[in-house]
Parts: sequence; C-alpha cells; structure tokens
Amino acid sequence: MSTETNTPKSGKTKKIKEEKSAKKRRHAEQDEEEQASASAPATQETTLDQGLAKRPRIQSPVADSTSTPPFVKQTSSFYLPLSPIYHAFPVDGLCAEHISPLLLTYHPPLRGVVLSYSNPRLSNTPANAPSSRDGPDAEPIVLAKSIDEYAVSFVWLTVDFVLLRPTPGAVIEGYVSLQNESYLGLVCWNFFNAGVDRKRIPSNWRWVPNHNANAGTKSATDWMRGLRNKSDESSGHYVDENGKKVEGKVKFTVKDFESAPSTERERGFLSIEGTLLSPEDDRAYDKELKAARKVPKKKRVPALHV
Repeated sequence: MSTETNTPKSGKTKKIKEEKSAKKRRHAEQDEEEQASASAPATQETTLDQGLAKRPRIQSPVADSTSTPPFVKQTSSFYLPLSPIYHAFPVDGLCAEHISPLLLTYHPPLRGVVLSYSNPRLSNTPANAPSSRDGPDAEPIVLAKSIDEYAVSFVWLTVDFVLLRPTPGAVIEGYVSLQNESYLGLVCWNFFNAGVDRKRIPSNWRWVPNHNANAGTKSATDWMRGLRNKSDESSGHYVDENGKKVEGKVKFTVKDFESAPSTERERGFLSIEGTLLSPEDDRAYDKELKAARKVPKKKRVPALHV
C-alpha cells in the first residue's frame, strides 16, 4: 500500500520539478538573449566626416588635418523590455526609460559617449528595421514578445546615435582650465575634462610661478562668494618654446580615457588623458614607465631553525 500511495505523489513532484527546471531554462535563455543584445547591439556606424573612411596613423600631435574626428554617427538596435504602462505609446516609453538616461554618459555597448539620438523605430527583428518610424519600409504591425508570467514584453528598438568616441591617437582641442607644475587641465567641448601629465608636456615648455599668488588677505565672505582675483587663484602658468603664455585653446593627442557608469545618485563621467609630446618622445616615456613598474623579485630568505 505504501508503494502505491507514494508513486502518484512522487510522479507529481517529479513533474512539478521538471516544469520548474524547464521554466528556469527558458528564463535563462531569455536573459542570455537580452544580455547579448545589450552587450553587442546590431550597429551600423559612419563618421560625421564622410570624406575620411579610415583614420590614418597620427605622426604629430599638431598634424590633425588627417585625423578622423571623434564624433561618430551610429545606428544600433536593442532588445528592450516594454512596461505595460507604455503600451499606448511604446516608442516614447522605451526612449524615456532606456535611451534618454544614456545622454552624456559613456555606454560600453556603443563604445562611446551618447551626445544625442534621433529616429527611434520599432521592428520585429533588427535586420528588418525601417529607415524611419513612418517610412515606406516600416512594418505595418510590430509584435512584442511576452514570456510566461513576465510583466513586461520585449521588442526591438532601433535608434540613430551621435557618439563621442575619443580613440587613442586622435587629435582634439581643449581650453586651458587649470595649470600647476605637475598637471595641465583642459575642458573639451565645454563639458568633458582632459588632463596632460607634466611628463607628457614638452621639455622646452617652462613653468613660471606666480609670486603674487599668496599676496594679500581675503575675508571668509570673499572666499564663499568666489570673489577672488583670478590672477591670485593660480600659482603660475606655462610658457611654450617661444616664450608665449599657454592659455586658451590647446591641441593635444588622446592617450587614453577613463569612464565611469551612471548610478542612481551620480551621473557617469568621461575623463580624457592626453599628451603634447611627439610620437617618438611619447613612446620613450612609455618605455620609462614600463621599466619603472617592474618590481625586482624578492630574494628568498632561508627559514630560521630555532
């Protein structure tokens, strides 16, 4: 009797476990598909300067006439979840929830900073994405995919992006915002910060200290209101090989860049590391850094026997 009683129960439990495992597999496959779509979206990119198809090798920091601009126009498709509240206006809802928060932040799948986007449109697959939302090639009906008990449905959204992609070797411009003996700070396009380390500043540039930097006393009110004299704020400035003060617009070569993703409290940022050296001097300095980072192996100390 015990065997006959437990057999149906055991079969029912086994069936429930199989259904749960199959559901988990479906969810796992769906998550992998979403991650693959987000990490490697279907893209089609062109530079904003159509006359240059490929960026040549930079030979000089000032020879920027042959360098490709860091701005890129790219078309990408994303497989995104659509909340039920946006079913009446899916395109606007997807843009508000997923695309607009990317503005002025570095997005790794796009490999650049999103400056703007336009022409969002839906499609059943990224390969069949129309040229515009109301274009003649637009699909009459786009179906979103609903999976099991998921509250959201999934659909392909194709968007045209304008990206800032500061590739190493590109020559860009920035305005001097900070100078000290070890660092030259720049602001690019009135938004992004860039910096040049002292070792990457030409050796024929000279630092001129400001002897009046600490002259005079200022009240706490002046400090709080930021009414200090600009000349008193700076500890000095650089002069180039011609004895001219370094100020205003400066051209430099992108060496590398650092980005941080956006969080709930803080917006992501992009910081560009630049160089003012020639390619030969820059490679020589890189070799010095590499040699300095090599740590000598510690000698093995024999154990003491007590």
